[in-house]
Amino acid sequence: MTVDFKEFIQLAYEDSLDLKSTKKAFMQIMNGEISEIQISSFISLLQKSGVKSHHVIAALEVMRKKMLSINAPLNTMDTCGTGGDGKNSLNISTATAFVLAASGIPIAKHGNRALTSKCGSADVLKALNINVDMETSKLEDCLRNIGICFMFAPNHHPAMKHVAQVRQLLGFRTIFNMLGPLLNPANVRNQIVGVYSKEVFDIYKDVFEKEDKNICLIAGHDGNDEISLSGINLIFTNKNGIMQFDPEMLDCPKMIDDEIKGSDAIFNADRIIEIFKGKKDTFYNTVCANATFGILINQSEDFNEKNIVKAFKEVQLIIESGEPLRIIEQLSKFTNL
Repeated sequence: MTVDFKEFIQLAYEDSLDLKSTKKAFMQIMNGEISEIQISSFISLLQKSGVKSHHVIAALEVMRKKMLSINAPLNTMDTCGTGGDGKNSLNISTATAFVLAASGIPIAKHGNRALTSKCGSADVLKALNINVDMETSKLEDCLRNIGICFMFAPNHHPAMKHVAQVRQLLGFRTIFNMLGPLLNPANVRNQIVGVYSKEVFDIYKDVFEKEDKNICLIAGHDGNDEISLSGINLIFTNKNGIMQFDPEMLDCPKMIDDEIKGSDAIFNADRIIEIFKGKKDTFYNTVCANATFGILINQSEDFNEKNIVKAFKEVQLIIESGEPLRIIEQLSKFTNL
């Protein structure tokens, strides 16, 4: 028997939505049975009352059943974060993905167009002349031949079409920002996941503790959803537990905020090319810092100062080699065949 969706809206309003009710609500939403007005009310109230780990777990169970997956090597990694930090920064996780692919780590990057920011990963990749809407049947070949592929979220999560318009019109982060990194279509075991708050960090930690994955979970300084050079970052891994990362150990120049600010897709794409061609600024150092933790996750290394500094220097050499630029060129060519 289908429950009147107004009951779920009321439960969200009362902050009494349990796992079973959340699952039923998301099943109705993802089946296309609910109006956009009701979806908007439900996810807004859920956000206002506070998303809990059981809400995320319930939604994931529904959406994973509807996801269109691809096969990937066992050590494949994703760098997709939640977004929604409101910083309008450059595309750090996308640039980081190219560096890690250049290091030889298979990267199955999951992402979308901008929904709550100026420029999403799909937008910046398109500006780099990469076809983000390539047929899903070619993605496994792309990953095997180039070492990286981009999985455009709408192509793998067709049920998300029922909430896409609502998300765009609302313009603020919702539970769907939390779900994206947890719904990688390649079912990757290795992930660097940046989140925008300590509250979301705690939710993700609960989720990841129940899954057999090799995770580097990051709550960046001052609400950044990636490693920030501006202060102390909170990190969780299955191996190291919770720890704090102070970027001062990397001995980078003082952070300049304007050097990390993004704009439209063309601007952000040009900035990625700039750092891969040798420009060393705050964006460059931030990408190096984030890629550092990808290297460590891939090697299953302890997150101590010695290993972090060593991996940071390795990342700098990878960029200096020009390999990230070659990866971009190869990906562009392959996706436009």
